[in-house]
Amino acid sequence: MMRRLGVLAAALVLSPSALAGDPVRGQAKSTVCAACHGVDGNSPTPEFPRIGGQYEDYLLQALLAYKHGERKNPIMASQVESLSRQDLADLAAWYASQPGLVFKR
Repeated sequence: MMRRLGVLAAALVLSPSALAGDPVRGQAKSTVCAACHGVDGNSPTPEFPRIGGQYEDYLLQALLAYKHGERKNPIMASQVESLSRQDLADLAAWYASQPGLVFKR
């Protein structure tokens, strides 16, 4: 019985659907984020970070750090406090799928 529970728990934790963010769902959830970060994550103002094209795992870890209070920013903390881990993963997937900064020479 215990072995079955261990296998089931491992399957749930390691399941790709449980870990992966969905960029389509992330886009739907990003409406509030766009006010500061821009529709595609490339903020038009230097006051807010450009997050479009960043690595998905970096974005997810940053969002989780805001949620857990490891990163200190009252605006971001209030934005993520009611979001689930899946919501954050979806947002990270959306912004990671966007074009990043383009440097001109």
